[in-house]
Amino acid sequence: MEAPGPAAPPPGYAPYPTPPPLPPRRVSMNTLVLLSGILLGALVFVGTLSFHAVFLIPAPGVPPPTDPAVAAYRDTLRILGWTSAVAMDLALGFSLTIAWIAGVSKGEISDGTKRGMFIFATVFLAVWLVFSFSIYSVFRALIFY
Repeated sequence: MEAPGPAAPPPGYAPYPTPPPLPPRRVSMNTLVLLSGILLGALVFVGTLSFHAVFLIPAPGVPPPTDPAVAAYRDTLRILGWTSAVAMDLALGFSLTIAWIAGVSKGEISDGTKRGMFIFATVFLAVWLVFSFSIYSVFRALIFY
């Protein structure tokens, strides 16, 4: 019997070829539209908040009320007005942003849902602006305090 000789070297594996370099990535139109939706929502929020701030900041030279109950009532109205303005303006900006992003994204959202989100955001904006300009609005009532 013959003694076994040295074992044959394992079969060599060729290294994987390096992939070709990827072309430089350009910004797609879809990305630009999505970013414009975020910008639109932020601008609507800042714009409506500054609009409401005009009514919620007290006018200079108006003497504060001497009655503590009236002062507390006025301060409570201002706090509630600021809370309402910030919350509703943020909701408005957020709904416009989400409707814009969902409307232009290529996803599994149906066209009816996308249209519904756009309609909701548009009606929300219109109703909130009409309410804000209304003479019966809490913001108009705060001017006289």
